[in-house]
Amino acid sequence: MSPTTPATGQPLRRREDEALLRGAASFTGDLRDPRLEGAVGVAFVRSPVAAGSIESVDTAEARSMPGVLDVLTRDDVSDDVPFALPLGAEHAQPLLPADCVGFVGQVVAAVAAETTAQAVDAAEQVVVEYGEGHPVVDLDDAIASTTIEATRVDTPHEVEQFEADVVVELSTWSPRQLPAPLEGRVLAATWEDDRLLLWAATQTPHAYRINLAKLFDLPPESIRVVAPAVGGGFGGKTSRTAEEYLVPMLARRLGRPVRWADTRSEYFATGTQGRGERIDFTIAGTADGRITALRSNLVKDGGAYPLVGVLLAGGYTKAVANGCYDIGHVEFNAVGVTTNRPPTSAYRGAGRSPYIGGLERTVDLYARRVGLDPAEVRRRNLIRPEQMPYETPTGARYDEADYPADLERALDLAGYDGLRRDQATRRSAGDTRALGIGIGCYNHMTTGGGGEEAKVTVEPDGTAIVVTGTTSQGHGHATTWAQIASDVLGIPVESIRVVQGDTDAIATGVGAIGSRSLQTAGMAVHRAATEVVDQARSIAADLLEAAEADIVPADGGAGFHVVGTPARIITWGEVAAQSPDNEVTCGDFYDTEGRNTFPSGTHVAVVEVDTETGAVELGRLISVDDAGTVVNPMIVQGQIHGGMASAIGQVLGEVMVYDESGNPLTTTFVDYGLPTTDQLPSFETVSSATASSFNSLGFKGVGESGTVGATPAVHNAIVDAVAHLGVEHIDLPCTPERVWAAISAARG
Repeated sequence: MSPTTPATGQPLRRREDEALLRGAASFTGDLRDPRLEGAVGVAFVRSPVAAGSIESVDTAEARSMPGVLDVLTRDDVSDDVPFALPLGAEHAQPLLPADCVGFVGQVVAAVAAETTAQAVDAAEQVVVEYGEGHPVVDLDDAIASTTIEATRVDTPHEVEQFEADVVVELSTWSPRQLPAPLEGRVLAATWEDDRLLLWAATQTPHAYRINLAKLFDLPPESIRVVAPAVGGGFGGKTSRTAEEYLVPMLARRLGRPVRWADTRSEYFATGTQGRGERIDFTIAGTADGRITALRSNLVKDGGAYPLVGVLLAGGYTKAVANGCYDIGHVEFNAVGVTTNRPPTSAYRGAGRSPYIGGLERTVDLYARRVGLDPAEVRRRNLIRPEQMPYETPTGARYDEADYPADLERALDLAGYDGLRRDQATRRSAGDTRALGIGIGCYNHMTTGGGGEEAKVTVEPDGTAIVVTGTTSQGHGHATTWAQIASDVLGIPVESIRVVQGDTDAIATGVGAIGSRSLQTAGMAVHRAATEVVDQARSIAADLLEAAEADIVPADGGAGFHVVGTPARIITWGEVAAQSPDNEVTCGDFYDTEGRNTFPSGTHVAVVEVDTETGAVELGRLISVDDAGTVVNPMIVQGQIHGGMASAIGQVLGEVMVYDESGNPLTTTFVDYGLPTTDQLPSFETVSSATASSFNSLGFKGVGESGTVGATPAVHNAIVDAVAHLGVEHIDLPCTPERVWAAISAARG
């Protein structure tokens, strides 16, 4: 397959969009299934304190309330319930706590009633007495009390390497961020004898099924998890919260279907969050701008019950410890800590966006110290294409890319030299509308190992079905997988149906995480379709009494004929008639075998900062992004746009705030600064497609590239706008108050 084949490389409209736009798509909360008739409602009793002992739980009044069917407490749950154990039992969150609570909003009890309203009323009557606790929310306090070794990589001769002409140190902070999907956690569960059927808004149906199987001591095939249309995920729907296991437990206890959808305030309080990390950088280099050594120390806030958020440093962050730069000496150290806040898991660009953002800020500071333009320092240090594949000091292997060319292209598109001249003119005139230009050179590891399964079937009517273990939350899989299969089968895209998000449809699946789907499921689809064609050609050869090597696909996907004689076609229907079950079907599992790809690029942001108020206006955001071979340019561009919007939100205002007692102060979208349309410019995006040699089709990831690249570009632009006033750094988020305070402090 190549980008010039009929479907691949074409910006086909997403097939799934019409149902979404017309309201015809069925989300979990919209399901109308006879198996859910008479479903029970659920409400959860939640802790109002971040830390404290549980002295007593009185459910008597709640049990007597109208419509109440069950009240679930710790007494009803086994002591050794396996639930979300990525770091082992020592750090695991209990399904329901027995002795103490770890964060505000943690579930203490669950109430089931005939209606959700009755369950909510009854939950308010559950009386829980808490003993005094001592919440920990400060990272330094957390380090003193508990740390989890994440990873450490040292290169020999630490001290000598940092005896350089210029040594720059910068401490960066990436505050907690909420995935904030349109749809929160939504579940519908019912049991049919000993078989669980669960509909869920989840990114990882198969992994969810495995955890449920452990919980109920059942074989995984006794559980079916279905993810209907899913309203966004971004890392926040990996099914690792207690509520997602209590709902099917209540359904089993009651012998009735149970439904639950969290409120937005519940999601704010108890959904998994991303970020929450402090990274201290030290760069050493020469006076002429050559970086010779880099040291970074990362502290990750894992929350009360650390999940995969703490593990990201050893997996995804360490791999890009030197970013896009050719640095001979690199030291990387990371620890996780527990605090009395909700667990941190993944969020778009997890383990990479905060790190690359901090590294790029430090590179800008280094450029300032040596008196060079930030673009020039990058030119002198970027890994060159002839060095690819590049073995990093921390043990990663970067695939093919041209970092210097992408930088130059982005600068040219932005009109970089002209922007610098405009900036100088404004500064000399004392203009209070300060211009800032920020650069973000990025790469990031995707996939994270493993693989995906796919099955391709051609039916007697000449249509095809593609089944994968991946689950789309707006990724465009239904279109992309059809494009890949179409190029192999010769069947039109509109005649190919895609099935996903159903554990009964295919045996395995990792899910939509780590920008991995195209490189794993896409490869499996291509290989399975190729096997189908090989099988069909063999059957057609027998029917046409010709050599298999002489059989070629007919135009329009009609079937097969002997090369040079298109008049006699063996249709797909005739081929299927000669196959078991009247269909031609093949499955494939594609394993990356550790060949993780590293999409990359350069983003340039242009901002104006009102130096009298601190207000920031993002005027332009230009990106050159290398995602390898592109199947659908429109979908790729949409992924980049979404990632950019996420980055803008992080830089300008998205932050989960807690007081010193661990109480959340960010509880609604009134408090949480999601970017609005007036804060988003018209994105200027260009594709730079360098095919990867790490898979035969040249695919790389793309879902998180916009976030990783745009975060440092926008952040650097804001600091650059006020650098002439003496400002060297502003912690995220760069709200008007913080920008104004930084300017005021610099002015003394």
